[in-house]
Amino acid sequence: MRTTVLIVAAGSGSRLQAGVPKALVTLGDGRTMLEHCLDSVVAARDAGAVELNAIAVVVPADPDAAASLEAVCQAVAARTAVTVQTVPGGAERADSVRAGLAAVRTLAGTAGGPFGRHALLIHDAARPFVPPAVFDAVVTALGSGTVAVVPAVEVVDTIKSVARAGAELSAEAGAAPEEVTGTLQRTQLRAVQTPQGFDLTSLEAAHRRAEQDAGLSGGAAALTDDAMAMEAAGHRVGVVAGDPLGFKITTQLDLMLANALLASTTLEHH
Repeated sequence: MRTTVLIVAAGSGSRLQAGVPKALVTLGDGRTMLEHCLDSVVAARDAGAVELNAIAVVVPADPDAAASLEAVCQAVAARTAVTVQTVPGGAERADSVRAGLAAVRTLAGTAGGPFGRHALLIHDAARPFVPPAVFDAVVTALGSGTVAVVPAVEVVDTIKSVARAGAELSAEAGAAPEEVTGTLQRTQLRAVQTPQGFDLTSLEAAHRRAEQDAGLSGGAAALTDDAMAMEAAGHRVGVVAGDPLGFKITTQLDLMLANALLASTTLEHH
């Protein structure tokens, strides 16, 4: 089914401490994180995993950063014959996605698929190495009628919920600032990745609802992914297998891993 991809590339990258927006960080082969991410989408198209309509890229509002990312996008568009459009982002991730959705609606036009729907994949620029098989799994689930689907991997660590330690502990010298309140069942947990797939019309409605929903803790700004908006709107969200290569580059350690992968033969499409 015809699919438009929305790449969120408006992050500042403060935790990476690179001095530039994260999507502009240069990896070990001299190419930016965004270029690698765009190439992973094109690789999915070339592998037949995605019937690609166009790509929209949400960029920082800063004009210099936006211009640099626009140049990356147009260079990729020129060598791959893919329509790539940049969109200024907002203050929060949810604001950036809503700006991107408006652009996607224009790019989608009348291109539809089964059930009269247009498929949308929302992808993080900071996950530049996602293999075509993950794109394929997400799009296949959407093609079967699912309105929201996320790729995910099993959690390998033990996950505990915590709270600030009580006053009697906090008063003790050297006491831990937090205490465990429970241990979550690891077999029921998944670490969610991108691209996340949606029916475009359903996601637009879910984001409008999130903007207006006073019952959503923290409001729309609290949405850390778009599946949360669909969950809040009452939609079931499917889960397909992700891939370890879908990791997110957030810290210097992640960047070291990315560069080590590029220096090896592990990555087929980069």
